[in-house]
Amino acid sequence: LPVKVPLSYQISTSLLIGALILCSIFGNACVVAAIALERSLQNVANYLIGSLAVTDLMVSVLVLPMAALYQVLDKWTLGQVTCDIFISLDILCCTSSILHLCAIA
Repeated sequence: LPVKVPLSYQISTSLLIGALILCSIFGNACVVAAIALERSLQNVANYLIGSLAVTDLMVSVLVLPMAALYQVLDKWTLGQVTCDIFISLDILCCTSSILHLCAIA
């Protein structure tokens, strides 16, 4: 039997996840901008950190909004093709982020 998700849960979850997504976009964009604009930050170690920030920015922009929608509605409403694209982007971006962390370590 399908469970009806309360509206208060949907609203609070939407606000929290939305705030996290916006903070992630803002923070990673700041890292990328700082490395791109500040000459003293342009070295190999910081390029890896900047590349990680770009990858995390891709997660924040491409993956998290669709994941948030699925989390809030408790069902997938965007169709099969979008689902396939979402899963591919999720695996691609998250794996890239993990590999960046391995390279930095």
